[in-house]
Amino acid sequence: MARASEKICDVLIEAGVDHIFGIPGGGTIPLWRALYDKQDKIRVILTRHEQAAACMADMYGRLMGKPAALMGQGAFIASSGGFGILEAYLSSSPMLVLTDTSDMGTFSQHGSYQSGAGEYGSFDIAGIFRAMSKFTTCAATPDEAVQGVQLAIKHAISGRPGPACVVMRNNAISGELDPDRVPKIYPTDGYLRTSPATAPKEEVDRAVELLLKAERPVIIAGNGVHIARAYDELRDLAELLGMPVTTTYKGKSTFPEVHPLALGMMGTFGQKVANSVVADADLLLVAGSRLSPSDTRYENLQMIDPSRQKIIQIDIDPRNAGWTFPVAMALIGDAKLVLREIVEAIKEKTPAVARERTQAIEEWKRRESFFEAPELYSDASPILPQRIVSELNDVVDPSVIVTLDAGNNRLWMSHFFKSKDVRTVFCPGGIAGMGWGPPAALAAKLVNPQRPVLSVSGDGGFAMILHVLSTAVQYDLPVAFVVMNNSGLGMVRDVQRERKIATDFPATDFARIAEAFGCRGLRVTEAGKLGEAVKEALQADVPTVVDVITSQEEPFFKIATF
Repeated sequence: MARASEKICDVLIEAGVDHIFGIPGGGTIPLWRALYDKQDKIRVILTRHEQAAACMADMYGRLMGKPAALMGQGAFIASSGGFGILEAYLSSSPMLVLTDTSDMGTFSQHGSYQSGAGEYGSFDIAGIFRAMSKFTTCAATPDEAVQGVQLAIKHAISGRPGPACVVMRNNAISGELDPDRVPKIYPTDGYLRTSPATAPKEEVDRAVELLLKAERPVIIAGNGVHIARAYDELRDLAELLGMPVTTTYKGKSTFPEVHPLALGMMGTFGQKVANSVVADADLLLVAGSRLSPSDTRYENLQMIDPSRQKIIQIDIDPRNAGWTFPVAMALIGDAKLVLREIVEAIKEKTPAVARERTQAIEEWKRRESFFEAPELYSDASPILPQRIVSELNDVVDPSVIVTLDAGNNRLWMSHFFKSKDVRTVFCPGGIAGMGWGPPAALAAKLVNPQRPVLSVSGDGGFAMILHVLSTAVQYDLPVAFVVMNNSGLGMVRDVQRERKIATDFPATDFARIAEAFGCRGLRVTEAGKLGEAVKEALQADVPTVVDVITSQEEPFFKIATF
């Protein structure tokens, strides 16, 4: 009879799960052992910490639209790995979590070492995962373990994507399957045959009618456009009607910010013109966004007010439509399919307003200093963060995938960095924790080996996750890491103002640390020198850290519109 560990690997292959991130340990050891002969079909990536593994799995899901597996021992996947699982849960990224209870079999009721069985003297690992996943199942038998993996993959990719977890008793992982027992184990493919949903035609037609009647319609593009890969449909609709497009924070790079109709990012840290045009709109078409408080300047009625604006909201999850604001219409379905149907319906009407609207938006952007500020050209030393982003704008071409991290660096980048193509800027926005960006960049390079990848982070976040440099060397991932090094927690320092406490770090030379890991290290201390260093890093055949000495003097309040 087949062992569950072997059959689980077969299920992963059947479902197209081709990457596993994690660290072997505990009761999952038989699963890792079963992978030995399947490495031609499943790539196994050993990270140095479960947090990095979870962030890589999250980024893989965003890029590929299917889950990778996060795998390792229960206590550490649930705690350290929880960082990336929570991010995936709140950012709707597909992920498969495979872990164990470390229950030591018949000793599970006696307070076994590391046990997450939920018994007295242990912790409740299933409860932990249920609080941060779409789906969690507990397998006590080998058959349940295999079927649980099949169901978890289904849940991870159905509807709104997210992490799905399989928690297995040790004996369930290592035990043998019983072919005579029901329910039977069937081929995995049959569980995954689902088609994306779209809104009914009559509702699409009504939405089109509202769009054609609107005088000042605006599109708000969110993370759901990334998830649905609805980039072409979004552009086609914008150009057909001359509708300007603003993005939410997590929607950045759903619409190139070099396009004539692009308004850039909206919200608390968005472009002034984006907030102004949204406030002036008589109709808002919201595609794949829940309109979170930071995107709406904390539901500022001068920006979005359903009593004076019609809102049409497209979302895969009916709970998200009309969540924060009442809507005139909710189109429930996959954003790509719904937008395509809207485009096709509008083409039949042949409206002739696009050119005039586009010219008006271009003039408005000029008046509002779109992506402009005097600090972008400053020669101050230490280098201003705005100048850092300006130099990145000059040298980062449309092929580069950029991952952001938490902290002030993320705010400067999301505000001033101009995306030149779709699916090029990725950011943490669920829990938005420090240390997400560097491992996410490794995952991006794994699945896009021919494309340059740039991680931008602060010194606080980079210090938390330095071990990614070792993983980058091991797997030959020549990522460029730009570290805005201002020797402190910049955002916290700004908020504390004159009562600063626990925000300062000793000066750290990340370029020298990179060299100790076997990477290349470059240090930049003068404005005007970063561009060449980043060009060099993006072209290098080894991981390269560009350590930029950054001013502490520029508070993030400069770009905030609360």
